Amino acid sequence: METLSYSSSISLINLIESAGDIASVPGVGLDPASVLTQLLVILTGLILSAMFSSSEVAYFSLASSFHRERIEAENQIQSWARVISMLEKPRRLLVTILIGNTFANILTAVFAAVLTGAVISYFGLPELLIYTIEVLVLTFTIAILTEITPKILAMKDPMKVALKLSRFLYFWFIVLLPVTSMITFFTKKIEKSLPAPFNPISSHDIMTIAEMGEIQGTLRGDEREIIENVIEFGNTTVKEIMTSRVNIVAVSTEDTMEDVLTVIREKSISRMPLYEGNLDHIAGIIHSKDLLPYISTSNKDTSINWKVNARRAFFIPATKKIDDLLKDFQREKTHIAIVVDEYGGTEGMVTLDDVLEEIIGDLQEENGNAELLYTRRKDGDYIFDAQIDLDDMADILGMELTTDQDEYETLGGLIYHLTERIPETGEKARFRDLELTVAKVDNNRVKKVRVHVIEEGDHYQKDRPDTESDTESDNDQAEK
Repeated sequence: METLSYSSSISLINLIESAGDIASVPGVGLDPASVLTQLLVILTGLILSAMFSSSEVAYFSLASSFHRERIEAENQIQSWARVISMLEKPRRLLVTILIGNTFANILTAVFAAVLTGAVISYFGLPELLIYTIEVLVLTFTIAILTEITPKILAMKDPMKVALKLSRFLYFWFIVLLPVTSMITFFTKKIEKSLPAPFNPISSHDIMTIAEMGEIQGTLRGDEREIIENVIEFGNTTVKEIMTSRVNIVAVSTEDTMEDVLTVIREKSISRMPLYEGNLDHIAGIIHSKDLLPYISTSNKDTSINWKVNARRAFFIPATKKIDDLLKDFQREKTHIAIVVDEYGGTEGMVTLDDVLEEIIGDLQEENGNAELLYTRRKDGDYIFDAQIDLDDMADILGMELTTDQDEYETLGGLIYHLTERIPETGEKARFRDLELTVAKVDNNRVKKVRVHVIEEGDHYQKDRPDTESDTESDNDQAEK
């Protein structure tokens, strides 16, 4: 593009000289109407050139500045449809912009030369000096007003510029079709004779294309989310999706058959760890279906050695990427893994369902009932389970809550981070635009948290106690 602009500048000088020769014919005067017309044409050429220059930067920078929510909020769907239709033919779009820009610059140069020639003829000025001044002034004007400044402004907000100029550029996109088609045909012929460069598509490009597809209606919202989840899949670690140690449902080697069946019925789970002594000593994995033969026998029969049905446990570190974990599940032919910390102790547990949820979203529990992690009060506040992932909570509240540097992943972890101790029921904390109130604590664990979104004009009072009715209501909902 820069080479073409440089070549155009050289050709402009030749055009200026030719146009000046025409305008320097003796007897040609300075007609006010003619001068005004020439000035208007020069101004029009400069404006057109500036618009084409800014379009070039704006349209070909959209891959890194696309924001679907902003387009919908500003009600610019129709303008965006024009933008997409042109971006789908990038070669033709680029040729349109370059032809339009070149035409505008030539138009400006020719009429500037004609006007300069008329001035030289009328006043009898030295041609070489005046034409040199005109070339310098025109070059400076085109460079500053129609090239550098418009492109810098377009770089600051490519989307805004692209949407504003969509109607203007689309007009030339259609009008110049015969010319652009001919030029595109010849450039393709030349391109075939050259070695093709390798331009890999980045993950960000794929996510941008998916967002464009949703705008156009070729993709549903859930399909776009799946594509984005797959792209981010390889960057997610086991620690981010695992069930923490305190939430693991497991059975002991000391339990009876009756105890084990009771856990299976109450928790409605199909797989659980078997430990010896404590969770740091996992002896295996119990599958509910392996215990079916014992259901018909007496559950209180202590001679039943149900522990022989335990399958080998699969251990992994918390830092393992979940795309590698998925391959491990396939290789080991298992659906569950025990997550260990750097000291070999049990840190958590992860299942195939946890991995799949990262791609397709939340899955229903095996008993057919989805786990209820939050409820909304009549006053607009929320009661969240402390185990809820902050990313899920952010989606529910419609705001950003986490950063890559955060060491906590759940609402409970955030509460501990803010209070730096085990909080008491009713204790409050402030996080960004949220007022967090501990609604339930059980065995030194935060179970439920009341969340109030602070609106403009609200007053945050850290030590303000809840009313008795509020506390009772929170406790009632926390028990559900």
